[in-house]
Amino acid sequence: MDPTHQVHNTVNGYCWQEVGRNNTKIVCSNSGRKRITIIGAINALTLKPTAIITEASCDKEMIKMSLTEIRKDYPDSKTIYIFLDNAKYSRNYDVCEHAEKLNIELVFLPSYSPNLNLIERLWKFLKKEIRKNAYYETFEEFKKAIFEFFQNIEQHENELKTLLTLNFEII
Repeated sequence: MDPTHQVHNTVNGYCWQEVGRNNTKIVCSNSGRKRITIIGAINALTLKPTAIITEASCDKEMIKMSLTEIRKDYPDSKTIYIFLDNAKYSRNYDVCEHAEKLNIELVFLPSYSPNLNLIERLWKFLKKEIRKNAYYETFEEFKKAIFEFFQNIEQHENELKTLLTLNFEII
């Protein structure tokens, strides 16, 4: 589980070059002042995501809300294990207490190890699919694209199966 903050702006997937050269691509851009916060978790076995999409910032209340949504998605599971980073809002006493009430075990990953968190790979894929070389005239169009990504995530099933594996190299 981890939040991501997607800014309403284009992410260039190509390098810059002198104007007029062969294969020059012109990509429009926005101000980048508005953003979407997605607090997400992904089931490591089924690859089913749980996501809260909001324009608000991420804080302990948003994390608690996410934990509640995850519990709703898995009502029959006795204990749910969630792997997350060491952000202050994740380690907050109220968050830990709320997780305990929901029978959710929070497992904190070592510092500076985003490669161990599967959701980070989903965020990278989302960025590639939604933002790379894509221009959304309005913030509403941008928001809609993110919502549609999660509503139609099964369309990316084959790519996600290869990207979101549990193969980790131990060094």
